[in-house]
Amino acid sequence: MMKKVLTIQDLSCVGRCSLTVALPILSAMGIHCSVLPTAVLSTHTGFPDPHIRPLTQDIGPIGEHLQQVGAEFDAILVGYLADPEQAEAVLEIISAFDCPVILDPAMGDHGKLYKGITEEQVSAMADLASMAEVVLPNVTEACMLTGVPYQQQTDGQVLRMLSERLCRMKTNTVVITGVSPNADNTGFAGLQKGEGMFSYTAHRRDKTLHGTGDMFSAVFAGAYVLGRDPLEAATLAANFVERVIDGTQEVTPYGGEFEAQLPWLWEQL
Repeated sequence: MMKKVLTIQDLSCVGRCSLTVALPILSAMGIHCSVLPTAVLSTHTGFPDPHIRPLTQDIGPIGEHLQQVGAEFDAILVGYLADPEQAEAVLEIISAFDCPVILDPAMGDHGKLYKGITEEQVSAMADLASMAEVVLPNVTEACMLTGVPYQQQTDGQVLRMLSERLCRMKTNTVVITGVSPNADNTGFAGLQKGEGMFSYTAHRRDKTLHGTGDMFSAVFAGAYVLGRDPLEAATLAANFVERVIDGTQEVTPYGGEFEAQLPWLWEQL
């Protein structure tokens, strides 16, 4: 039977990120992907001054209607939330659907919060993280969620400490992305309860593309739902992102050209 994933994150009308990458990637992996937008943006925030319409008041009613029609999901993937109240609404949805939650706490990068994200939202996201089975922060977000000062280059001891602090309550697995052991390499490090730490390192690409974090979380979620263990799922996601970066000829605000890599992704499954 086809697996079903509900993804809760924003929708940008132009630009490859959030729902505009999660929906096609999960669909290409043979998964029935349902969506619940947290906000509608004219473009993603890599373009100047996008129009942003939060859908805070709509999340609860949408969740209630999904329950009324008997919707069922094998997992819920949560991404960008526009305000702290949305975290409360998402928590209610999580409690209503008995399935694993995978959280990509999209709040910041390079040691800084994204524009418009507040400390109150960080606190609300931390509460949400404690209820997720899997948390997929970058290094900046892992530090924000745990109150640890940001370090661009993190050693194994710091990564273990961050992962252990994030593995609380329902959280079983943490995968920290954007881990830079040195200037030439990047990758991820993770912790699975009962299994210990795991990691992956690759040569750093010289391109920075919008949406690659969202691509990573979508591929991870799909592979995880299909039965891959966290290391396998994260490695597949990293390989996919690497192929997207290598295959994107020109860096533009529209983001990484992931579409050409979808046949490869299907072949890996």
